This record gives sequence, C-alpha cells and structure tokens, in this order.
Amino acid sequence: MELKRRDAPGGGQESGETPEETPRREPTPKKREVSVLIYTSVLFIVALALILLSYFIQQRTTSKLAEVSSQHGAFSTMAMQNIEELQDRNQELTDQLNSEKEASDALRAELEQARNTIDQMTAEIAVLDQGAEAASIEKEKLQQELESQRKKTEALGLLAALLAAEDGADTSAILAQLEPLQAYLDGAYLNIYRQYTENN
Repeated sequence: MELKRRDAPGGGQESGETPEETPRREPTPKKREVSVLIYTSVLFIVALALILLSYFIQQRTTSKLAEVSSQHGAFSTMAMQNIEELQDRNQELTDQLNSEKEASDALRAELEQARNTIDQMTAEIAVLDQGAEAASIEKEKLQQELESQRKKTEALGLLAALLAAEDGADTSAILAQLEPLQAYLDGAYLNIYRQYTENN
C-alpha cells in the first residue's frame, strides 16, 4: 500500500486543515527610527512655532500697554495743568473780587462824606443868602463848588452802583450816565471806572 505525500502536487492537505497565514513583516529598526525622528521634528517645529507666536503676542501686548501708559501720562499731565490754570484763575478772580469790595466800601464812605459836605455847603449858602451884596461873589463860588460836588457825588453814586451790579446784569444805562461825569472822579476811582469799561 502506497503512502501519499503531503507535499506532492495535487495531493492537497488533509480535510479539516486550514492553510497557514503568511506572517506579517515587522518594520525594520531603521524605518522605526526614521518615523520617530520625523515625529519628533514635527513636534519640535510646532512647539517652536507656538513659542514664536506667544513671543510676538507678548511683544504686541507690551507695546500696546506702553502706548496706553504714555497716553495716560500725557492726559494726566494735561489734566494737572488745566487744574493748576483753573486754580490760578480762581485765585485771580478772588483777589479781584476782594479788591472791588474794598474799593466799593471806600467809595460808600466817601459818598457819605460827600453828602455831608453837600449838607454843610447848602447850609452855608442859606446863611450867605441872608447876607449882604458883598457875599454874592462868595455865594456864586460856593454854588459852583456845590454843583461840582453834586456832580462828583452823582458820579460816585453811579460808580458804586456799577460795582455793586451782579455779573451779567445790564449796566449800559449806568455807564451812559457815568460817562459824561467821569471828569469829576478822582484818579483812583477814574482808574476803577476805566478798568471796568475795558473788562466789559
């Protein structure tokens, strides 16, 4: 009895046996090293790109912060200058107000004195009216002085009303009456009148 060879052509394998699968080839160590190197290089490039991007973002942020800080410093300086100018202007206005108040008080005192002088001169005129003809020249002189004193008193009264007027009030009528009488104002009060007309 002949035995069949298992490896003979056409002999085939015994029933129930499956053909052996071809074994998969494992990658060679060299290819594995190249893959790892490429992967590492890609990670390094990505990390480097992220670092550069972070650096540029930080630089831009620092530049913006410096610009904002510079603008804030300029605004602060300008604000301080404006505050100092306002304080100086306020001090000037306060000094001017105090000066005008002192001048107004002095003017009221002189006005009262002028009224007393008018009363005295009126009384003297009344006495001279009862006198003789020889007193007529003195009477005329006193009348001229009285008229001058009256105009001076009127000018002082108008100037006092002008200084006492509130800011923004219409003082054109007072100025119109005072303008022809400014010659009767003494030097100090004439300067006050001129300063007021120049400022308004």
